[in-house]
Amino acid sequence: MKNVMINGKNYKLISRYQDDNELRNSFNLLTKQTYNFDFEKWYKSGYWKENCILYSLLDNDKMVSHITVSVIDFIVLGEKKRFVQLGTVMTDEQYRNQGLSRVLMDTVIEEWENKCDMFYLFANDSVLDFYPKFGFISVDEYQASKQISIIESPYSVRKMDIDNVIDLNLLYETAKNAAAQFALSMVDNAGLVMFYCNYFELFSFKYNLFYIQDLNAIAVADYEEDTLILYDILATKKIEIENVLNALATEQTKRAILNFMLINSENYEVSLYKEEDSTLMVMGDKEKLFKNNKLMFPMLSHT
Repeated sequence: MKNVMINGKNYKLISRYQDDNELRNSFNLLTKQTYNFDFEKWYKSGYWKENCILYSLLDNDKMVSHITVSVIDFIVLGEKKRFVQLGTVMTDEQYRNQGLSRVLMDTVIEEWENKCDMFYLFANDSVLDFYPKFGFISVDEYQASKQISIIESPYSVRKMDIDNVIDLNLLYETAKNAAAQFALSMVDNAGLVMFYCNYFELFSFKYNLFYIQDLNAIAVADYEEDTLILYDILATKKIEIENVLNALATEQTKRAILNFMLINSENYEVSLYKEEDSTLMVMGDKEKLFKNNKLMFPMLSHT
Protein backbone atom coordinates (compact mmCIF):
# COMPACT_ATOMS: atom_id res chain seq x y z
CA MET A 1 0.00 0.00 0.00
CA LYS A 2 1.23 3.49 -0.78
CA ASN A 3 -0.21 6.98 -0.73
CA VAL A 4 -0.65 8.86 -4.02
CA MET A 5 -1.74 12.44 -4.54
CA ILE A 6 -4.20 13.03 -7.40
CA ASN A 7 -5.50 16.54 -8.07
CA GLY A 8 -4.62 17.60 -4.54
CA LYS A 9 -6.38 14.65 -2.90
CA ASN A 10 -4.73 11.72 -1.16
CA TYR A 11 -5.59 8.14 -2.15
CA LYS A 12 -4.23 4.74 -1.15
CA LEU A 13 -2.91 2.52 -3.94
CA ILE A 14 -3.24 -1.18 -3.12
CA SER A 15 -2.62 -4.41 -5.02
CA ARG A 16 -2.60 -8.20 -4.60
CA TYR A 17 -5.20 -8.09 -1.88
CA GLN A 18 -7.66 -10.76 -3.03
CA ASP A 19 -7.20 -12.78 0.17
CA ASP A 20 -8.27 -9.84 2.34
CA ASN A 21 -12.01 -10.39 2.84
CA GLU A 22 -12.87 -6.75 3.49
CA LEU A 23 -10.93 -5.39 0.52
CA ARG A 24 -12.15 -8.16 -1.79
CA ASN A 25 -15.73 -7.39 -0.80
CA SER A 26 -15.14 -3.73 -1.68
CA PHE A 27 -13.74 -4.79 -5.06
CA ASN A 28 -16.75 -7.03 -5.67
CA LEU A 29 -19.12 -4.22 -4.76
CA LEU A 30 -17.54 -1.82 -7.26
CA THR A 31 -17.58 -4.57 -9.92
CA LYS A 32 -21.25 -5.28 -9.24
CA GLN A 33 -22.13 -1.59 -9.48
CA THR A 34 -20.19 -1.17 -12.72
CA TYR A 35 -20.63 -4.45 -14.60
CA ASN A 36 -23.44 -6.23 -12.74
CA PHE A 37 -21.42 -9.26 -11.63
CA ASP A 38 -18.73 -10.10 -9.10
CA PHE A 39 -15.90 -12.61 -8.60
CA GLU A 40 -16.77 -14.04 -5.21
CA LYS A 41 -18.02 -17.41 -6.44
CA TRP A 42 -14.83 -17.84 -8.49
CA TYR A 43 -12.63 -16.84 -5.54
CA LYS A 44 -14.35 -19.27 -3.17
CA SER A 45 -14.00 -22.08 -5.72
CA GLY A 46 -10.22 -21.94 -5.31
CA TYR A 47 -9.60 -21.43 -9.03
CA TRP A 48 -8.50 -17.79 -8.71
CA LYS A 49 -4.75 -18.07 -9.25
CA GLU A 50 -1.84 -15.71 -8.58
CA ASN A 51 -1.67 -14.55 -12.20
CA CYS A 52 -4.87 -12.52 -11.66
CA ILE A 53 -3.69 -9.39 -9.87
CA LEU A 54 -5.84 -6.56 -8.51
CA TYR A 55 -4.78 -2.87 -8.51
CA SER A 56 -7.09 -0.37 -6.83
CA LEU A 57 -7.36 3.12 -5.38
CA LEU A 58 -9.03 3.80 -2.03
CA ASP A 59 -10.50 7.07 -0.82
CA ASN A 60 -10.20 6.44 2.91
CA ASP A 61 -11.78 2.96 3.07
CA LYS A 62 -13.91 3.27 -0.10
CA MET A 63 -12.69 1.57 -3.27
CA VAL A 64 -13.11 4.10 -6.07
CA SER A 65 -11.04 2.93 -9.06
CA HIS A 66 -9.61 -0.36 -10.28
CA ILE A 67 -7.71 -2.33 -12.95
CA THR A 68 -7.15 -6.10 -13.07
CA VAL A 69 -3.91 -7.45 -14.51
CA SER A 70 -4.06 -10.97 -15.96
CA VAL A 71 -0.64 -12.45 -16.73
CA ILE A 72 -1.26 -15.06 -19.42
CA ASP A 73 1.12 -17.34 -21.28
CA PHE A 74 0.39 -18.04 -24.94
CA ILE A 75 1.92 -20.09 -27.69
CA VAL A 76 1.99 -17.67 -30.62
CA LEU A 77 2.91 -19.16 -33.98
CA GLY A 78 4.94 -21.82 -32.16
CA GLU A 79 6.71 -19.49 -29.71
CA LYS A 80 5.89 -19.06 -26.02
CA LYS A 81 5.02 -15.49 -25.07
CA ARG A 82 3.89 -13.83 -21.86
CA PHE A 83 1.14 -11.25 -22.37
CA VAL A 84 -0.48 -8.94 -19.85
CA GLN A 85 -4.19 -8.36 -20.36
CA LEU A 86 -5.88 -5.41 -18.65
CA GLY A 87 -9.48 -5.86 -17.61
CA THR A 88 -12.23 -4.82 -15.19
CA VAL A 89 -11.18 -1.20 -15.67
CA MET A 90 -13.66 0.84 -13.63
CA THR A 91 -14.11 3.96 -11.54
CA ASP A 92 -16.91 4.85 -9.15
CA GLU A 93 -19.32 7.20 -10.91
CA GLN A 94 -18.67 10.06 -8.45
CA TYR A 95 -14.89 9.86 -9.06
CA ARG A 96 -14.76 9.73 -12.86
CA ASN A 97 -12.85 12.20 -15.04
CA GLN A 98 -10.43 12.97 -12.22
CA GLY A 99 -7.40 11.04 -13.49
CA LEU A 100 -7.71 7.97 -11.27
CA SER A 101 -7.65 5.42 -14.09
CA ARG A 102 -4.63 7.17 -15.58
CA VAL A 103 -2.68 6.69 -12.33
CA LEU A 104 -3.58 2.99 -12.25
CA MET A 105 -2.67 2.56 -15.92
CA ASP A 106 0.69 4.25 -15.42
CA THR A 107 1.35 2.10 -12.35
CA VAL A 108 0.58 -1.16 -14.13
CA ILE A 109 2.54 -0.29 -17.27
CA GLU A 110 5.60 0.77 -15.26
CA GLU A 111 5.52 -2.44 -13.22
CA TRP A 112 5.00 -4.86 -16.11
CA GLU A 113 6.53 -3.33 -19.24
CA ASN A 114 9.82 -5.19 -18.76
CA LYS A 115 8.18 -8.42 -17.61
CA CYS A 116 5.94 -9.20 -20.58
CA ASP A 117 5.99 -9.43 -24.36
CA MET A 118 2.80 -7.44 -24.93
CA PHE A 119 0.01 -5.49 -23.23
CA TYR A 120 -3.50 -5.88 -24.60
CA LEU A 121 -7.12 -5.28 -23.65
CA PHE A 122 -10.65 -5.37 -25.02
CA ALA A 123 -12.16 -1.87 -24.96
CA ASN A 124 -15.81 -0.88 -24.91
CA ASP A 125 -16.84 1.58 -27.61
CA SER A 126 -17.22 4.38 -25.04
CA VAL A 127 -13.50 4.36 -24.11
CA LEU A 128 -11.80 3.86 -27.47
CA ASP A 129 -10.28 7.35 -27.21
CA PHE A 130 -8.85 6.72 -23.73
CA TYR A 131 -6.35 3.91 -24.30
CA PRO A 132 -4.40 5.47 -27.21
CA LYS A 133 -3.12 7.98 -24.62
CA PHE A 134 -1.04 5.09 -23.26
CA GLY A 135 0.16 3.80 -26.63
CA PHE A 136 -2.62 1.29 -27.37
CA ILE A 137 -3.70 0.73 -30.97
CA SER A 138 -6.88 -0.91 -32.27
CA VAL A 139 -6.28 -4.10 -34.23
CA ASP A 140 -8.51 -6.45 -36.19
CA GLU A 141 -9.21 -10.05 -35.33
CA TYR A 142 -10.13 -12.75 -37.83
CA GLN A 143 -12.12 -15.95 -37.66
CA ALA A 144 -12.22 -19.07 -39.81
CA SER A 145 -15.25 -20.91 -41.13
CA LYS A 146 -16.07 -23.65 -43.59
CA GLN A 147 -18.90 -25.66 -45.06
CA ILE A 148 -19.37 -29.06 -43.44
CA SER A 149 -19.80 -32.30 -45.35
CA ILE A 150 -21.30 -34.88 -43.04
CA ILE A 151 -19.22 -38.03 -42.76
CA GLU A 152 -19.59 -40.88 -40.33
CA SER A 153 -17.34 -40.18 -37.37
CA PRO A 154 -15.65 -42.94 -35.38
CA TYR A 155 -15.60 -40.71 -32.30
CA SER A 156 -18.26 -40.75 -29.61
CA VAL A 157 -19.23 -37.51 -27.90
CA ARG A 158 -20.97 -36.87 -24.61
CA LYS A 159 -22.11 -33.64 -23.01
CA MET A 160 -20.27 -32.93 -19.79
CA ASP A 161 -21.94 -32.27 -16.45
CA ILE A 162 -19.59 -30.21 -14.31
CA ASP A 163 -21.96 -30.37 -11.37
CA ASN A 164 -20.51 -33.87 -11.26
CA VAL A 165 -17.14 -33.74 -9.52
CA ILE A 166 -15.63 -36.24 -11.95
CA ASP A 167 -16.38 -34.02 -14.94
CA LEU A 168 -15.37 -30.90 -13.00
CA ASN A 169 -11.96 -32.40 -12.26
CA LEU A 170 -11.64 -33.66 -15.83
CA LEU A 171 -12.21 -30.13 -17.12
CA TYR A 172 -9.69 -28.62 -14.72
CA GLU A 173 -6.95 -31.19 -15.32
CA THR A 174 -7.39 -31.04 -19.10
CA ALA A 175 -7.29 -27.23 -19.08
CA LYS A 176 -4.29 -27.22 -16.74
CA ASN A 177 -2.28 -29.47 -19.07
CA ALA A 178 -3.75 -28.31 -22.37
CA ALA A 179 -1.47 -28.30 -25.40
CA ALA A 180 -1.46 -25.49 -27.94
CA GLN A 181 -3.95 -26.20 -30.72
CA PHE A 182 -4.17 -22.88 -32.57
CA ALA A 183 -2.02 -20.14 -34.07
CA LEU A 184 -2.65 -18.22 -30.83
CA SER A 185 -3.28 -20.56 -27.87
CA MET A 186 -3.55 -19.83 -24.16
CA VAL A 187 -1.62 -22.31 -22.01
CA ASP A 188 -1.39 -23.05 -18.28
CA ASN A 189 -4.41 -20.97 -17.27
CA ALA A 190 -6.98 -23.47 -16.03
CA GLY A 191 -8.28 -20.92 -13.53
CA LEU A 192 -9.62 -18.64 -16.27
CA VAL A 193 -11.17 -21.59 -18.11
CA MET A 194 -12.98 -22.59 -14.92
CA PHE A 195 -14.24 -19.02 -14.49
CA TYR A 196 -15.97 -19.03 -17.87
CA CYS A 197 -17.22 -22.59 -17.57
CA ASN A 198 -18.85 -22.32 -14.15
CA TYR A 199 -18.33 -19.08 -12.22
CA PHE A 200 -19.20 -16.12 -14.47
CA GLU A 201 -22.63 -14.69 -13.68
CA LEU A 202 -23.33 -12.94 -16.99
CA PHE A 203 -22.89 -16.00 -19.20
CA SER A 204 -21.32 -19.41 -18.93
CA PHE A 205 -20.05 -22.24 -21.11
CA LYS A 206 -21.20 -24.70 -18.45
CA TYR A 207 -23.68 -26.31 -20.83
CA ASN A 208 -21.42 -26.11 -23.89
CA LEU A 209 -18.78 -28.65 -22.91
CA PHE A 210 -18.43 -31.86 -24.94
CA TYR A 211 -16.03 -34.67 -24.14
CA ILE A 212 -14.62 -36.67 -27.07
CA GLN A 213 -13.20 -39.66 -25.25
CA ASP A 214 -11.20 -41.24 -28.08
CA LEU A 215 -9.39 -37.92 -28.61
CA ASN A 216 -9.16 -37.20 -24.88
CA ALA A 217 -10.40 -33.73 -25.78
CA ILE A 218 -12.98 -31.27 -24.50
CA ALA A 219 -14.71 -29.07 -27.05
CA VAL A 220 -16.40 -25.82 -26.06
CA ALA A 221 -19.13 -25.50 -28.66
CA ASP A 222 -22.65 -24.38 -29.46
CA TYR A 223 -25.22 -25.00 -32.20
CA GLU A 224 -27.26 -22.30 -33.93
CA GLU A 225 -29.65 -23.82 -36.47
CA ASP A 226 -27.38 -25.43 -39.09
CA THR A 227 -24.16 -23.85 -37.77
CA LEU A 228 -21.66 -25.35 -35.35
CA ILE A 229 -19.75 -22.71 -33.37
CA LEU A 230 -16.51 -24.01 -31.91
CA TYR A 231 -15.10 -21.72 -29.21
CA ASP A 232 -12.17 -23.73 -27.93
CA ILE A 233 -10.56 -27.16 -27.77
CA LEU A 234 -8.84 -28.44 -24.64
CA ALA A 235 -6.61 -31.48 -25.06
CA THR A 236 -3.31 -32.55 -23.57
CA LYS A 237 -1.91 -33.43 -27.00
CA LYS A 238 -2.13 -31.72 -30.38
CA ILE A 239 -5.14 -33.08 -32.25
CA GLU A 240 -6.63 -32.58 -35.70
CA ILE A 241 -9.35 -29.91 -35.76
CA GLU A 242 -11.12 -31.81 -38.52
CA ASN A 243 -11.60 -34.78 -36.19
CA VAL A 244 -13.27 -32.53 -33.64
CA LEU A 245 -15.56 -31.01 -36.25
CA ASN A 246 -16.53 -34.42 -37.56
CA ALA A 247 -17.26 -35.64 -34.04
CA LEU A 248 -19.46 -32.65 -33.20
CA ALA A 249 -21.31 -32.25 -36.51
CA THR A 250 -24.93 -33.43 -36.54
CA GLU A 251 -27.20 -34.27 -39.45
CA GLN A 252 -28.33 -30.62 -39.43
CA THR A 253 -24.83 -29.14 -39.46
CA LYS A 254 -23.87 -27.44 -42.71
CA ARG A 255 -21.33 -24.90 -41.54
CA ALA A 256 -18.72 -24.49 -38.81
CA ILE A 257 -17.41 -21.22 -37.36
CA LEU A 258 -14.20 -21.28 -35.32
CA ASN A 259 -13.66 -18.65 -32.63
CA PHE A 260 -9.90 -19.07 -32.90
CA MET A 261 -7.42 -19.09 -35.76
CA LEU A 262 -5.94 -22.33 -36.99
CA ILE A 263 -2.26 -22.88 -37.56
CA ASN A 264 -3.12 -23.81 -41.13
CA SER A 265 -6.30 -22.16 -42.43
CA GLU A 266 -5.77 -23.12 -46.07
CA ASN A 267 -9.10 -24.95 -46.41
CA TYR A 268 -11.10 -22.34 -44.52
CA GLU A 269 -12.69 -19.01 -45.30
CA VAL A 270 -10.98 -16.35 -43.19
CA SER A 271 -12.98 -13.21 -42.50
CA LEU A 272 -12.87 -10.12 -40.31
CA TYR A 273 -14.38 -10.65 -36.86
CA LYS A 274 -15.98 -7.85 -34.86
CA GLU A 275 -17.61 -8.40 -31.50
CA GLU A 276 -20.29 -5.89 -30.54
CA ASP A 277 -19.03 -3.14 -28.20
CA SER A 278 -15.58 -4.71 -27.92
CA THR A 279 -12.36 -3.80 -29.72
CA LEU A 280 -9.00 -5.50 -29.29
CA MET A 281 -6.24 -3.01 -28.54
CA VAL A 282 -2.52 -3.75 -28.22
CA MET A 283 0.37 -1.59 -27.14
CA GLY A 284 3.20 -0.42 -29.34
CA ASP A 285 4.06 -2.02 -32.65
CA LYS A 286 2.41 -5.36 -31.86
CA GLU A 287 -0.43 -4.66 -34.29
CA LYS A 288 1.82 -6.12 -37.01
CA LEU A 289 1.48 -9.53 -35.36
CA PHE A 290 -2.28 -9.48 -35.95
CA LYS A 291 -2.24 -7.71 -39.30
CA ASN A 292 0.31 -10.06 -40.83
CA ASN A 293 -1.07 -13.31 -39.39
CA LYS A 294 -4.82 -12.67 -39.03
CA LEU A 295 -5.01 -13.91 -35.46
CA MET A 296 -7.77 -14.15 -32.89
CA PHE A 297 -7.71 -14.49 -29.11
CA PRO A 298 -9.77 -17.54 -28.08
CA MET A 299 -12.89 -16.58 -26.14
CA LEU A 300 -11.80 -18.34 -22.95
CA SER A 301 -8.67 -16.15 -22.78
CA HIS A 302 -10.64 -12.89 -22.48
CA THR A 303 -10.82 -11.12 -19.12
